[in-house]
Amino acid sequence: MKIMVADDDRDMVDMLSYWLKGHGYEVVRAFDGEQAVKRWRETSPDLVILDVQMPKLDGFEVCRQMRSESNAMVLILTAHDREDDEIRGLEMGADDYLRKPFSPRQLLARIKAVMRRSTNAIGTAGSSTITIGPVTLDAMRHEVTRDGMKVRLTPTESRLFHLLLTHTGQVLTTDMIIERVWGYNEVGDTGLVKTHIRHLRQKVEPDPNSPRYIMTVPGVGYTFTPPR
Repeated sequence: MKIMVADDDRDMVDMLSYWLKGHGYEVVRAFDGEQAVKRWRETSPDLVILDVQMPKLDGFEVCRQMRSESNAMVLILTAHDREDDEIRGLEMGADDYLRKPFSPRQLLARIKAVMRRSTNAIGTAGSSTITIGPVTLDAMRHEVTRDGMKVRLTPTESRLFHLLLTHTGQVLTTDMIIERVWGYNEVGDTGLVKTHIRHLRQKVEPDPNSPRYIMTVPGVGYTFTPPR
């Protein structure tokens, strides 16, 4: 697995690179936003670890450019007290975030979760196309078709929608969604799910403000309701 680490803190990049290589990963390094975009296009990493506060191009713009061209996983690094950065990063297409300061063990857990997601995606290749009413999901292509119109999904949105469709009519708790989609075994961040649900509704629902398919069950989680 090839990982790109992009951060203007050179000591952190050097430390993470040394540590990740010791765990068997190939590492690409970048120290500002412009270099991150250039190195990403040159090397096509599987996962990008991206600090949001970088010179030349900030991490949000880098993430936006990456997401418009690639399905690579993007993990943003945010300050511990900047929840708005986390939300903005997810809105730009990031799959997950990690708050600074973090331990190498925390980062390794996130990376392993990404690897499990990739393995699960390969394992569900045979059942990747699901049609329910006017909605069709092609999970391998990360693409949803509704009433003949095709919309591209991010890898995380695709996994989330696949989970909802394969459990149509069932209520999935937020913790269950985090475990199945993000691969965490511990209690997760409900904001992570909420933001991705909102983005998914914008792509799937005829009217995202009055959803017909992806319904919220207050205090519990979410469910996909088949059209009648």
